[in-house]
Amino acid sequence: MEITYADVAWLARGYELGDQWCLAFARGLAEAEALRRMGASERSIRLLTCEELIDEGLFPGTVLAGRLEDWTVLIEPHGWRASEPGVLRALSAGTEAVMVMRQDHSAHLFGYAVDGEMVTSFDPMIPAWRYGSDPDRLVDAMRAVGFDPGYAPGDGDENEEEIFDHPTVDGALLLAFRLTGVILTQDVLNRSLLGGAVDSRV
Repeated sequence: MEITYADVAWLARGYELGDQWCLAFARGLAEAEALRRMGASERSIRLLTCEELIDEGLFPGTVLAGRLEDWTVLIEPHGWRASEPGVLRALSAGTEAVMVMRQDHSAHLFGYAVDGEMVTSFDPMIPAWRYGSDPDRLVDAMRAVGFDPGYAPGDGDENEEEIFDHPTVDGALLLAFRLTGVILTQDVLNRSLLGGAVDSRV
């Protein structure tokens, strides 16, 4: 099955999770274990829908976890915890993890970690600025979803319209979906998932 921009448009351009959210994908971890690695307290782990999380004001600070084939997706409406390097490294210990963060009023972020090590991360608005132990590991995959791995705004004489023609959150989501081979859909958000509080105030 080919994964395309049509599979990410509803999330990249919509507001189901707000104008700030974070998604992480961890291979081979059970939902409860992934939540624990995110810092969720055992007593806080329970079944919860995304709608309930938002209606009860449990954000930021509560993470939802759902199984997608061999991966567990961790969903943070209005949150950012998985974007913290130490958290993504913890999720990837003994396996691999992928993260996408959308922040409309600040910087977006993509990260890929393997066995507790950050391999590569970058702001989708500035894909030329990559960091990690092997920052060029995903260059071919980046090109395949439309990123120019050498692009940084201001490098040329582009006008503002041309800058916004470059992929950003949509490209980062497509890259994550293709790396994992799984797709987060609206149906997943509509069902009960395992949730856990990663903030003691929640």
